[in-house]
Amino acid sequence: MNITLALKHLFSDIQANENFEVQDNGPEPVLRPGAEEKGRVRYEIKPPEEGEKPAEGVHYRYGIDYKLLTEGEDYDIVERGPYIAVWNLDKPKPTEAELQAAWVAYQEAEANKPPELTELEQLQKENLLLKSQNNALSERADFIEDIIAEMAMRVYQ
Repeated sequence: MNITLALKHLFSDIQANENFEVQDNGPEPVLRPGAEEKGRVRYEIKPPEEGEKPAEGVHYRYGIDYKLLTEGEDYDIVERGPYIAVWNLDKPKPTEAELQAAWVAYQEAEANKPPELTELEQLQKENLLLKSQNNALSERADFIEDIIAEMAMRVYQ
């Protein structure tokens, strides 16, 4: 599903990267229960000043080091797929079901849309129309010429 096109089908006045952002992080690790403590590592940010008590988020932070963990045992790699990362509209953010329905409706609308003609095809179509108009004018001129000739024959008889 193309979330951007589905959203544009739902909300015609919506602008990508202004009203919303779609993101796809690719395959991501998802920890299994109990694995967080096994892979938890303390990263130093900056040393505390003399007499200052170290504070988390200022002097250090905790993170997960996946090199200490085993894939399939401690964590799994999961493909989340595209999702709406930022929503800047007053309208409620559509659910996955609404997006799927909009995507199906968009595909149906695109399938039923008449095909756009190439420049060559447009010119050929216009040329055919002009030829038809020219033939009609020529036939009318011939008809008027025949009527004038017939009237002249009757007048001069």
